[in-house]
Amino acid sequence: MVFRSAGFLMPGHRVPDQLSAVLADYGVDASHHRSYRMDDASVRAADLVLTMEGEHVRQATTLVPSAFPKIIPIRKAANVIERIDGETVTMARLVAAVNVDREPVDYLSRQWDVADPYGGRMKGYRRAVDQIDELLTTVIARLL
Repeated sequence: MVFRSAGFLMPGHRVPDQLSAVLADYGVDASHHRSYRMDDASVRAADLVLTMEGEHVRQATTLVPSAFPKIIPIRKAANVIERIDGETVTMARLVAAVNVDREPVDYLSRQWDVADPYGGRMKGYRRAVDQIDELLTTVIARLL
């Protein structure tokens, strides 16, 4: 598996100091990381696009409308993968399970969001990193 972090800020930004400090607690050196802006080529190339928020699903789908089925909030992906029987799950099976009765309107609420701490306090960054770590661990541990 290959992972890439992307967002909707302009490219080239450094990680906020608060986030860098929290990531250091996880053993991650983010000092050289720079933001990468999600674009249509990235969305098309990905087998799966995991987002922090429903708004990100809408933004990424705007780039490539046909990619909606594979653009999933990480909280939703973890919720669905926990309900799938078996030890491992293919990306195709996860995407299919997520898309049962799925509609774009599902992402107008904040139900599936991990709160974005950007510009906030250290506590918010720690909470977000802890949540993302837990959710990614749930998803990645089961994906083939």
